[in-house]
Amino acid sequence: MIEKHACIYCGNTETSESDIIPDALTNARITNKNVCKTEHNNKFSDLFESEVIEALALITNELDIKSHKGENYAAYPAKIEIDGIEYSTKMISEKDLFNGRKVLVSTDKKHKLSSMDKITKIAKDSRKVSEVDINKIPLYKRVEININIYFSEKMFRMISKIAYEWYCSRNGVVGYHDEFENIVKFITLGKGDNPVTIFQNEELYKYCGQQISLGSHCLFALVDNTGKVNVIVSLFGIAMYRVVVSDAIPAFCKNNFMFMELRTDSSRKELTHVSYEEAENYFFELFNPSNFIEGANIAGTHIVIHKEISNIDVVLYPFVFNMMKCFLEIRDEIQEPNEKIVKILKCNIQEVLQASTLHKKSIQRFVKEYFSDGHEPIRLNPNASNKKTTLLFYILFVIGRDNIECIDDKSLQEIAKEALDMGVKSELIVTDELEKKLQNEMLSTEGYGDMLEKGAEVIKKWEE
Repeated sequence: MIEKHACIYCGNTETSESDIIPDALTNARITNKNVCKTEHNNKFSDLFESEVIEALALITNELDIKSHKGENYAAYPAKIEIDGIEYSTKMISEKDLFNGRKVLVSTDKKHKLSSMDKITKIAKDSRKVSEVDINKIPLYKRVEININIYFSEKMFRMISKIAYEWYCSRNGVVGYHDEFENIVKFITLGKGDNPVTIFQNEELYKYCGQQISLGSHCLFALVDNTGKVNVIVSLFGIAMYRVVVSDAIPAFCKNNFMFMELRTDSSRKELTHVSYEEAENYFFELFNPSNFIEGANIAGTHIVIHKEISNIDVVLYPFVFNMMKCFLEIRDEIQEPNEKIVKILKCNIQEVLQASTLHKKSIQRFVKEYFSDGHEPIRLNPNASNKKTTLLFYILFVIGRDNIECIDDKSLQEIAKEALDMGVKSELIVTDELEKKLQNEMLSTEGYGDMLEKGAEVIKKWEE
């Protein structure tokens, strides 16, 4: 009897739905239904996933990624300098720092900061309390980036798990098979040969980053020049890993040319083919004249349309072909950190943190945090610096100033492009100079606070 479901790690027929990429790391969930619940689903969280998720909290927070299992975005450790005094805290957003519920304790333990009511009660002596206006004083945030997590065994095991479960799900693999012995041993026990390496070719990262959306995860499956099945995992576009899933193509796995992009706005792109050659033949066959039919007649001019191309992302194929060629030819990979790869990772992280993904979810989150019922009037702090916050305030400012009454994804992007003179991509790079320019324009506009409130109300009415 052929089982409909059986664990791909042990063969147990009592299976559950496993998040291929931990759902705390993506807004676009993909699952594998052939993983047993206790031994090889829940346990992976304790073994390696939770530590990686915690280490990447700043990244997921900045990209507006939140686990569907919780209400809050990830909190990350930070040092905040306020009026020359440094405070250590874990924060979700800057608004979270001054909500009146949190008490900040300075690094030297000599100062505390909170609302006047709360801090006075703590001090028990009003003479020990001084008042500061957080809308006027300089505020600086410092966050330490844990580069070592990208080279840790726990990261390698998580990346292997992502690669293995994705490849199996796209090939309908049910139960454990010896063809995957090494990668299963590495994922479950941390033993066997490490199947993971990290690309350290700067041009490869640049090309991929130019073609995909900011913060996307990308998965590629291919057969390398030695006949091994590889899955490439690009994590947020920051680090790109090669995983050897099997030393040869399993007879029961027909799909060995695959691609998937998982975006922060929950959308995705996907290609699935048997092989590189089959994908290439399919793509070129799309342009065979026999696939075109006569369409409308426009002022005596006959036009032709493709029979099915409206459902196909034609531009995606050349990008995937090019990436696959790079993966076949470029073998500049390592497992231990060195100066070259650390520089690449830091550069990629900086790009993610300095840019913003502007979509419905990100701006709705912002409005919910800053414009809750009964909130204090918004007063911008010209001495504070947070590029993403400034950008989102400016979008609300434009909506309110221009009396825009309703909004959708397309018009949101158009507002950003016009207001910021940006290109066609959804990533919006805000430099120090541009941030100051946006701040000055808002602060110099009489009644800017009312315009922000008006813009926020429009976003609140945007249907979920």
